[in-house]
Amino acid sequence: MTTPIACLEGPVKIETALVTAPEPVLIDGTVPISDCVVKNQADGDLVNFGSDVVTVATQLGTEAGGSGPAAIAAAIRAGYLVGAIEKGAEETGGIHAALVDRVESAASYRLERAGEGAQVHYDAGFEAGSNTG
Repeated sequence: MTTPIACLEGPVKIETALVTAPEPVLIDGTVPISDCVVKNQADGDLVNFGSDVVTVATQLGTEAGGSGPAAIAAAIRAGYLVGAIEKGAEETGGIHAALVDRVESAASYRLERAGEGAQVHYDAGFEAGSNTG
């Protein structure tokens, strides 16, 4: 199986798709994020997609550490992204373990500073991403 082309079109495509979280997120309206994590993924595709999702996770993690409605939305999106990546990686024989760890770390590193409320929203996003991501 090959990586869908929509997954390789840069972080803006992923960020734009995540606006619908916690509802189902589809890159270019057609590809779930979990479908971007492909068993036996080509090294170049893994590097490119991995770099893009870590960039998005870092941005969302930073925003989720703030306060107000924007921080809540970012926490939901960050959680969704992590859940979707984990969902996709479940069937890939471990080649995506480092990617999962990097995305989770980037997406959640500021949550402790943001307080309990941010974690609740992150967790809700994670659950949605795990189910529909």
